[in-house]
Amino acid sequence: MTFYPKLTKFSMLLAENNRSKAYLQNLIKNKFIPESVILLYDNDINLPENTKFDIGIHKLQKLPLIRKCQEVAIEFNERETVKSTLDKYQIQTKIIRTLNINSDEVVKSVQNLPTDYVVYSGPGGSLLRKDLLSTGKHFLHVHPGVLPNFKGSTTIYYSLLEKKSVGASVIILKQKIDCGPILFIQKYKHETTDDLDRVFDPCLRARTLINFFTVNVNKKIKPLQIENTIEGRTYYIIHPLLKHLSILKSTKI
Repeated sequence: MTFYPKLTKFSMLLAENNRSKAYLQNLIKNKFIPESVILLYDNDINLPENTKFDIGIHKLQKLPLIRKCQEVAIEFNERETVKSTLDKYQIQTKIIRTLNINSDEVVKSVQNLPTDYVVYSGPGGSLLRKDLLSTGKHFLHVHPGVLPNFKGSTTIYYSLLEKKSVGASVIILKQKIDCGPILFIQKYKHETTDDLDRVFDPCLRARTLINFFTVNVNKKIKPLQIENTIEGRTYYIIHPLLKHLSILKSTKI
């Protein structure tokens, strides 16, 4: 079995989204400070959780907007941008004005990162291609589903429908979707958090990432002995009706 290097230092590859906010704020809160960060940012493109209306409201408001998820004991300030957190803690940051994760500039910048491990939280739906995956870095990704059974998209909803529970898996990204070595798995119940996409998903992933770091810090990383091949079932974007039914099935009224 392949062992990966000791998890002593790490970098991050982030976009300005809620997942990155939850990751960064909670890693820092738990004393896991990235050595360096690449932040992808484009003023002309709004990510799904950052509509023009939201951004305008956030700029006008000075008070924090604390998003809490009691199921996983995680919270984050949605109004605190990724960049402002990085500036506050004086973390070395390179801002790249693109959301193209596979651009030549991103690939070159990743090659120059000072660590073996890179926590990935880029734009949703982006797939890392060969050039980026060939930089020699190990990309740590938290997938919102228990692998290998729940690959693909909107797996939280399918898991709620089938299991009435959810989970997340820490993997090392490979070219085939959600087929990288599985390093860590945790399962949770969903009971009260009503905003699954903007709050529960980022918090679920952040909690799993924090627990993974806590268990593995200063150790060589040993993948779990779970085969994660392309033959596993892959889910696609869920129909709105099924999405609504999954929430009703799992939430305590």
